[in-house]
Amino acid sequence: MIISATLIFLTGCSKENSSIPPVQNAFSDTDTAVIVFGPSLTELFYLSGAWDRLAGVDRFSTWPSRASELAVIGDFLAPSLEMITALGATSIHVVGSNQSLADLAERLGIPCYQYSFDRLDDVYESCDRIADLYPEADLSGFRDEIEFALDSLSVHFSSDSPEVMIVVYLEGDGAITLAGKDTFYFDILTGMGCTLASPETGSYPAVSVEGILAIDPDQVIILDPYNTGETALDAWRSNGLDDSIVTVLSGDYVLIPGARLQELITGIAQCLN
Repeated sequence: MIISATLIFLTGCSKENSSIPPVQNAFSDTDTAVIVFGPSLTELFYLSGAWDRLAGVDRFSTWPSRASELAVIGDFLAPSLEMITALGATSIHVVGSNQSLADLAERLGIPCYQYSFDRLDDVYESCDRIADLYPEADLSGFRDEIEFALDSLSVHFSSDSPEVMIVVYLEGDGAITLAGKDTFYFDILTGMGCTLASPETGSYPAVSVEGILAIDPDQVIILDPYNTGETALDAWRSNGLDDSIVTVLSGDYVLIPGARLQELITGIAQCLN
């Protein structure tokens, strides 16, 4: 399912180092056919000003609209190694650890950079890494805007510190997946002065209806990346759960810790007001 594949980008991450250190060097002058796997990375490349270096992106990278002008080179689970080679790739950037891509990069004699987007600090680290690699890249303003937004919201929410449950996936048959403690959602809510309501363990734990009732959150936000609207609430109600404290946050960016993070933060704040 599409949402399951999207969660791979969020949870299947690794902090392994690239075979070439992520520091600015002369290689950036010839790194003009960049291949990117992961919507978060694609968005950051666009925001950074290094977009013109990109030659191909994965099939889940649909923002910005200019991504449609680039070659689609498969996805994390099934990358098109032949297409990457045919594009004359000069570097590969991937969210998570993918051995087939690392092996291809070694055969082509190019670097394969691996990124993590589990936590908000990982997002900042990815920004720094892109800026170190490419002299035209600048993401410092992006980080400043995120931190300013969180600090401003914490003034509003910290006095009550509501316990907020983030639902990243649900179906009418009772399958419910929450955002857990080791996620960027936790960092966002904590930075806003709120508390994330979830089990103590697991980044994206699956919970039962009984588990939801035991956690007893003050408010629930259902993330709705495909803009299904009332359908999401219907799925919640079909489990016999009260929807009086539930808000649906729709948008294709809600599962992606990329350039539109401030939209996510603003959306969460609006759901809580």
